[in-house]
Amino acid sequence: MKWAQVTITTSQEASDAVANYLFERNATGVEIQDSPAPNALTVTLISYFPADDLIGAQVHGLREFLAGLSQVGINAQPAKVTLKSIEADNWSEQWRSAFPPQRIGKRLVIAPTWEDIVPEPSEVLIRLDPGMAFGTGQHATTQLALDLLEAALTDADVVADIGTGSGILAIAAAKLGAKRVDAVDLDATTIPIAQTNIQLNAVESVVRLYHGDGLNGLDRQMTSTSTEKSVVSDSSVSPYSLIVVNILTKAILPMIPLYPKFLEPAGRLVLSGILETEAEQVETQLDAHGFRVVETREMKERSEVTQDGENWVGISAQRER
Repeated sequence: MKWAQVTITTSQEASDAVANYLFERNATGVEIQDSPAPNALTVTLISYFPADDLIGAQVHGLREFLAGLSQVGINAQPAKVTLKSIEADNWSEQWRSAFPPQRIGKRLVIAPTWEDIVPEPSEVLIRLDPGMAFGTGQHATTQLALDLLEAALTDADVVADIGTGSGILAIAAAKLGAKRVDAVDLDATTIPIAQTNIQLNAVESVVRLYHGDGLNGLDRQMTSTSTEKSVVSDSSVSPYSLIVVNILTKAILPMIPLYPKFLEPAGRLVLSGILETEAEQVETQLDAHGFRVVETREMKERSEVTQDGENWVGISAQRER
């Protein structure tokens, strides 16, 4: 059987929307590759579809979708789409080789479902299916978030994961010992993906998954279901001890004024998805709203082509007032 490899070059800003579109069109896996060029703001997404009579319509629909993003204020340029036919055996081998097991922080091991891996007694294993969603631990922003989450988390923490995506951060928090994790995402298509990963890692008793718009959406969802047995009593009004967020800076900044409402007096934040050039702006806003920056960590994008790439920053902060 032959497969059609569809490659899209677009902006960082549009990459999540494009990935969601591909999953909604039943793409078999989506690989996200950051540009190897220094200071580039473009992303390459590689997806696969059956090479049948429908592939022309799929590509046409994708191009129309990219063109329409400007109408909702998203710049998708360069919005380049290319098509290539490949054999099934080659695709399978290439796809799996792109997702080797990896160790992050002191204890976390992220492994795809097909890897036969036995963690050390001190390690925490997270299983994910990379063919199902982005958020598999390959990107620097996810690695920074996981690293800072591990350092900040305590066993007694009640955690909110904002923009959960594949659910990787919520699963990590649960497996690292969090008492409860409330995970929320605005994109409805990610909810069943996250739920599958939560079940795969057997953390359903700890992680509660919601569809909503950030913290306010989570608050509304939990308030409306607060009488249900599956929700912890009074959870809608209980402050969190830790909030973890891995999204772009332009979405992080408007939420900073909201964090004190949802955090206990000495509550902590873990923020990732911040470019090095944006870190000062985030830190200034945190200080203005009563937070002290505890730690910042940096990571450069990995590339098989060059050593150049964007520098990403993760920030750990604590509420002081």
